[in-house]
Amino acid sequence: MTDQVSPPRSRRALLAAAAGGAAALAASAALPLTAMAADGDPALLGVANSTTASTSINNSSPSVDAFGAAAAGTGFGLRGTSSGGAGIVGWSISAPLSLDPVDIAYTGIYGYSPTSPAEGQVGVGVVGESDDWGVLGLGTVGVYGYGTYGVVGEGASTAAGVTALASSTTNLALEVQGKVKFSRSGRSNIGAGNSSKLIYLAGVTTSSKVFAVLHSNRSGRYVRAVVVASGRFRIYLNSSVSSTTSVAWFVLD
Repeated sequence: MTDQVSPPRSRRALLAAAAGGAAALAASAALPLTAMAADGDPALLGVANSTTASTSINNSSPSVDAFGAAAAGTGFGLRGTSSGGAGIVGWSISAPLSLDPVDIAYTGIYGYSPTSPAEGQVGVGVVGESDDWGVLGLGTVGVYGYGTYGVVGEGASTAAGVTALASSTTNLALEVQGKVKFSRSGRSNIGAGNSSKLIYLAGVTTSSKVFAVLHSNRSGRYVRAVVVASGRFRIYLNSSVSSTTSVAWFVLD
């Protein structure tokens, strides 16, 4: 019958086993205990730290970040959550004078900046920048703007400052509720004895489309044609007028 009893171990093997066991014990002692760091304790990495007070980091060195977070793969670089207020709140220079957490409940990110005192600089609460889309809004209302100017769009090239798209030929691309004001529209007067009016307007080209209509009641008179040229257009009536006559015009392209 084969002997199943293990052969006696040498003294060197016993010492090696003892050393390994000691190392394992030391490593386990270095692991965080089930009870996490409490108020006043150092924060522990790799575990959830529970506290009943605010935790802050203040860096007095100029031009040095106070806190940094980086993640690999699809991990979040920074995550902030709240059960009743905003998930993340940030401000520049100074905090808003009155900020009630109730007012910004159900807000993922809240950003604030006071008015800039520097010439040519404006305070901005939130900035999104990309070589593609700087800011993307999704929802029943994708983007909502409220203020002295609700939304401002400025084109940096010949492309439009604001583009409205419709997903199909039956859907609306643009809906306006209320007054509309266009800088490339106006009203001009044709003097008595004249039948046309030359109007200068920067940006007008031979491809522009100009619409004009009488704004004075002149029996038998009407706008016969509008002829465009570079930087100007002329409004022609069917005949001269005996008194000053107003004409409203509107330019596209």
